Amino acid sequence: MKETAIKQILSVLLLAGIASLCAIAFSQAPAEQDLRFTDVAAAAGIRANMRCGGPEKRWITEANGSGAAWLDYDNDGMMDLLIVNGGTMEQLRKVLAGETPPSAPGSIYLFRNLGNGHFEDVTERAGLANPYWGTGANAADYDNDGFTDILITTIGRDLLYRNNGNGTFTEVSKAAGLSRNTAWHSGSAFGDFDGDGRLDLFITGYVDIHSMSFEEPAPVCDYLGQHVFCGPIGLKGERSILYHNNGDGTFTDVTKASGVANVPPAHGFTVVTGDFNGDGKLDFFVANDSDPNFLFLNQGNGTFKESALDRGVGFNADGRVQSNMGVAVGEFGKSGRTDLLTTTFQKDYFPLFRQDKSGMYEEVASAAGLAAATSNYLGWACGLTDFDNSGAQDFWSANGHIYPTEKTYYEPITIFRSMQDKIVQVYSFPDPPNNSYRGGCTGDFNNDGKMDLVVLPISGTPVLLQNDTANRNEWVGFALRGTRSNRDAIGARVTLEACGQKQSEEIRSGGSFVSRNDPRLHFGLGTCSKIDKAAVQWPDGTVQVLNDVPVGRYVTIQEPK
Repeated sequence: MKETAIKQILSVLLLAGIASLCAIAFSQAPAEQDLRFTDVAAAAGIRANMRCGGPEKRWITEANGSGAAWLDYDNDGMMDLLIVNGGTMEQLRKVLAGETPPSAPGSIYLFRNLGNGHFEDVTERAGLANPYWGTGANAADYDNDGFTDILITTIGRDLLYRNNGNGTFTEVSKAAGLSRNTAWHSGSAFGDFDGDGRLDLFITGYVDIHSMSFEEPAPVCDYLGQHVFCGPIGLKGERSILYHNNGDGTFTDVTKASGVANVPPAHGFTVVTGDFNGDGKLDFFVANDSDPNFLFLNQGNGTFKESALDRGVGFNADGRVQSNMGVAVGEFGKSGRTDLLTTTFQKDYFPLFRQDKSGMYEEVASAAGLAAATSNYLGWACGLTDFDNSGAQDFWSANGHIYPTEKTYYEPITIFRSMQDKIVQVYSFPDPPNNSYRGGCTGDFNNDGKMDLVVLPISGTPVLLQNDTANRNEWVGFALRGTRSNRDAIGARVTLEACGQKQSEEIRSGGSFVSRNDPRLHFGLGTCSKIDKAAVQWPDGTVQVLNDVPVGRYVTIQEPK
């Protein structure tokens, strides 16, 4: 009996040891098994041929790609998709010579969501065309008429398309007072910076296109022993523009009067709105390529103060300027703070700026593990999104090198997760990489509560990653409609309390890389099936408290009149 008892004890210990090892193995298993995506672009009817100059990339204009935007232009509750395309060097030379070339097919795409997992190309029917080299995509109801309008930034003249409310658009940039100068503009953001209920407009400038020569032969610079195109270092930067909305369908250039012109020209890529110092006023952050970033803090009197250095977001932790392309703002994991991230060049790292209790930011990418996880990528579009509805936001990025001769020209779309105070990569698509990616944006195109992702390559066809992650996590979404505030409610914030957890998110414009995410706010709830309280702080500071908010659906909230 003693021998039998010993065998039983050893058996129990052995099983316990195996269970322990299994537990360790499970805890160390990559989290990518939780995420499932399927590229459904072709099956869904998203057929676009992306172009950005020639394949050799002999000028910097051919390297940066373009953006996309999710929008509901026909108010049917389904997200439609706008894709902006680049151009050819022949086309660009004509524009710089003062000509307006005819719009080439495929210069812009509008895909209407049919609601059954399929899209219809309605570009021509909608009256959309672009004779310039397209760069950025954005959308907003700038005239508060109940229909979402479209803005396209270009190397040329920016294009503002007013939604006619019948499925068509009219190009009104000249009549609306936008600049008629030929310039290289990239990102854009709408926001009501003076609280009058109307959306103003910030547009970033990248390079002074008139200071460059596009005559053959192309200028050549050195990169690690390779002969490559030149820039942006050594090229003259461009100024950004701030427009004030006059309320009659027109804008006034207030760049000088607002103080935005006080900063030197820079290589600005992506701009995003937000209340970055917690004073209730709308600010702008600009990711600059090879220049210090800009943070324009709203002074409340029609002017802005550039405060990136003062607030800790101008440089990385080493005090170095980085090649910043895309921007993500939110709460990475469950940090409890507002995080701001930018994507950067390869052999560098993506900085993570984390806000402290005083409202200042500290760059913590190295300590958090993000520096090691991202140093091998050259990142562009990015965002903070709860892909598995766990209640914590993941960080995603679209990556790709700029020099075709580089071995890592093809790079994947990646997702990073904050796990036990460390950031790890949990998803990569495709494997192996087969393209070089640029613009992109998240949106729930099938309204199933799982955020999908569209990403544009530098050439070839777009990727539409349908989120097929399978779990029982709950979610809720909010579509806010301003009445006294701007109709898009840009600047409003929703704070959610559920099962002892609190989440908060602001409606922003801009961000990612010259693209526009789904304008609705999305919250994952994990296993929590009941929302205790939801509070909406509207742009004017008024707080609206909501009880008995249903889960598992999108809820439309109208601002009290």
